[in-house]
Amino acid sequence: MSYNPCISCGACCAFFRASFYWAEIDEAGGTVPTELTQQVSPFMRAMKGTFGGKPRCVALQGEIGKEVGCSIYEKRSSVCREFPVAWENGIPNERCDKARIAHGLEPLQPPLDKVA
Repeated sequence: MSYNPCISCGACCAFFRASFYWAEIDEAGGTVPTELTQQVSPFMRAMKGTFGGKPRCVALQGEIGKEVGCSIYEKRSSVCREFPVAWENGIPNERCDKARIAHGLEPLQPPLDKVA
């Protein structure tokens, strides 16, 4: 298993609104615990804590930049599942950089074995 920088970061979970299609909640047959979400529109829901001025997902545990985890990792929404790890497959993630910088963290760099 390779190193995953997300387990020592968590900045995206405390920077972006995590909104997704309403049918992903468990009450509609999905996996995301309904009680951890709020309605955004008739067709969209968001993780509680991510909709406002100082976002932090209710499912985020730990200290950003130190050690974090998601309390519903296996049940997380598609927006979380699809957020790419920076430099995974050699591709940067500008949104990851933006969230990290907002929390006083340096943007991730490509792995040394990938630098020409």
